[in-house]
Amino acid sequence: MGNNHGAVVTTVSANLIHQEDTWDPHIFCGGLRSVLESRETMSLRQLHAEIVEGWRTSSPRISPSGEQPMYRMSNIRQLELGLEVDHCDTPQDDHSRCVRAGDVVVTKAAPIRAALATNNTFRHLVDANCYLVRGLNQAEALWLALCLNQPAYADYLTRKSGSAVVPRVRMSALREVPFPNAGAAIGTLSQRVVDCLDRRTESRVELVRFVDDVRLQVDRFLPEFSLDDVMDESETTSWSRFFLPADIEDSLVPAHVAVNRHQRALRLDSYWVSMRQLVTEERVSQGRVGTPGDRMRLLRLSDVGDDLSLPVSVPLHHVQGHRRVFSEPISENDVLLSTLVTSPRVEFAGSKPQADVFPTDHWHRLRFRETPGAWALVLNTPAIHRQLLRMAVGTVQQFALPSTVRRLVLPDVPREVRIKWDAFLRRWQCRRRSLDEQWFGLMQDCYAALRETHRTFGSWTQQPELLQAWMDAE
Repeated sequence: MGNNHGAVVTTVSANLIHQEDTWDPHIFCGGLRSVLESRETMSLRQLHAEIVEGWRTSSPRISPSGEQPMYRMSNIRQLELGLEVDHCDTPQDDHSRCVRAGDVVVTKAAPIRAALATNNTFRHLVDANCYLVRGLNQAEALWLALCLNQPAYADYLTRKSGSAVVPRVRMSALREVPFPNAGAAIGTLSQRVVDCLDRRTESRVELVRFVDDVRLQVDRFLPEFSLDDVMDESETTSWSRFFLPADIEDSLVPAHVAVNRHQRALRLDSYWVSMRQLVTEERVSQGRVGTPGDRMRLLRLSDVGDDLSLPVSVPLHHVQGHRRVFSEPISENDVLLSTLVTSPRVEFAGSKPQADVFPTDHWHRLRFRETPGAWALVLNTPAIHRQLLRMAVGTVQQFALPSTVRRLVLPDVPREVRIKWDAFLRRWQCRRRSLDEQWFGLMQDCYAALRETHRTFGSWTQQPELLQAWMDAE
C-alpha cells in the first residue's frame, strides 16, 4: 500500500490479511501493526477471561424492588468509575451483570474507555452499552485497561467490529484482540493503583453523603408550599394564575413572576436572605481576553462535576474568537455558579490554583463575605436549582443573566453550622488534591510501563491529555 506521492509504502503479508479477515487498510497501517504481527502477545480468549454483556432494559426485571442504580457509558472513565449520587447506595442484588471486584468495565461505543472495579466499588449493574471482563488477575486487569484506553486500540476495535452509524465493539473482536505482554513491574504497580482507587472511592462517598445531608438540612428551611403551588383551589381549574403587584419587577414572563413570588414568600415566611446581602461589594473585573489563538487554561462547564472542586489539572485550550473568557483568573475563596440553569454547576476554590485558570463567561463569579464553602454547598442544592430554572431567559430558556442570578435568596443557615460545612469542604478538597496528585503520579508510571513496549512494537501509545496537563502544571 502506498500514497500518491510514493513517500510511504507498506507491505502487508497474506498471512496477516487472512488472520485479520479484513481489507481495511487503516488496520494494517495503524499503530497496532507490529502488535498484530507479533507472537509475543496475549488475547482474552487465551487468558480464559469471561466477557459479560451489560443489562438490556428489554430484559426481564432483575429486581422485584424496581429500578436500580446502574453504571452507564458516561460513568466509565480512564481506569476509574465515576460515581454519581445513586451509585453510593447499597446494592439491591448480586446479579452476574453487576460489577464485581477485579472486573474491567469496557464501553461498547467510541470513545472506548476501560475502568477497574475494586473491593470498594459498589456492586451495581452495568447497562447494555458496556462489557464486563471477568476472570483476570489484578495485574492482567490493569494491563488490559491501560491498553484499551489507548486510541490505537479504540480505532482497531471499532474498525474490526464493522461500520455503523455509531461504531460499536463486538464481543468477538474484544475477545480476540491481541495485547502486548506486560512487564514484570506491572504487578507491583497494579496493587498501588487498586489501593489508590479504593481511597478515591471512599473520598467520593464521603462527599456524596455529606452533600446529601446538606440538602436535607436546607430542605428543612423551606416552607410547606413549593414553587409550583397555586394560590388557592379555584386556580386548579383555570388556565390563568394571579400574582400580586409586588411580585412583578422588570419582567412579565410568568416563570419570572412566579419565582419572584416564591422568593418573597421565602423572605417573609422563612426568613431567607437575598444573596446580595451575603456577597462583597467588591466589583469583580468583567474584562475579557481578546486575543484569539492564545493557549490558556480555561474552566469550562464540563470541567466541573458535582464535587464542587476545581480539577487538579486543567488542559490548555486555544482561545477561540467566539469564546468569551474572563481576564481575571480564579482566586482563593471564589465561588463560581453556572449560568446554564438547565444543568447547574457550582465550583468552590478552597485554595489558589497552582497555575492561572480563567473561567469562561458561562460562569458567574461570587465572593461571599464569610464561609464561601458553605454557601457553595447551599447553592448546589435542589432548592436553589429550582429558583435558577425559573430565571432562564431567551427563546431556548437555558441561561440566566448574571444580574438575575444575584437575586437568589438563600436560607439563613446559622453561622456555627456554616463554619462546620465550610471547614469540611476545605478539608475534603485538600485530601482530594493529595489523592489526585498520587493518582496522576501513578498514571505517569502506568504510561511509562506502556512505553516500555515500544522497544518491541514501535511507538503505538499516546499520552493522555489530562496527564499532560498535570505535568505542564507541575
